[in-house]
Amino acid sequence: MQGVPPRDLRDRVVALVHEVQAKLYAWPGEPTADAVRKLGTGTCASKHALLAEELAALGVSSLPLLVVGSLVPPVLAAEDDCRDGVSLREVHECLTVRTPWAGPLLVDVTWDPALAAHGLASTRPWDGESDMRLAVDPQGAGWSVERATLRASKEALRRRLYAGGERVVRDRVLAAMSAHFSRWRG
Repeated sequence: MQGVPPRDLRDRVVALVHEVQAKLYAWPGEPTADAVRKLGTGTCASKHALLAEELAALGVSSLPLLVVGSLVPPVLAAEDDCRDGVSLREVHECLTVRTPWAGPLLVDVTWDPALAAHGLASTRPWDGESDMRLAVDPQGAGWSVERATLRASKEALRRRLYAGGERVVRDRVLAAMSAHFSRWRG
């Protein structure tokens, strides 16, 4: 935002990141900012779409970042209904936020505070000066993609990852993980 002192802009960005991060993670869901606005919950894709739109309104640009990592977080690896997905990877979505005070920062608002309290990787509070932890344990490269081709790029990566019926297993395990998350929240 023109005319906003850098410290004030940083504080606004930090507050916005915390606000979007506080929205409950829920899967499945549409990968749009409007889905989060409508439901008040979101997936990694929809929460980051919302954050990107809100950051742009502040004059702060961002790029979608795709990272491949473990589908099942370590805290759920021993659960019977998640075990089939332990060896699977997931194409995770987060953001590279271009800050005028610290340069590009990795921002991941996937897990809400209740899930982070159960051991899911998260950074809260965030200082606005450093990279956040990724919600997935990264395995290999990450890719910044154009927003216009984000969905197609993500699906192309998924086609490279999943053989045979693995996509079906992934979806079943994500549903099981979401059920665990609901129980954790009470």
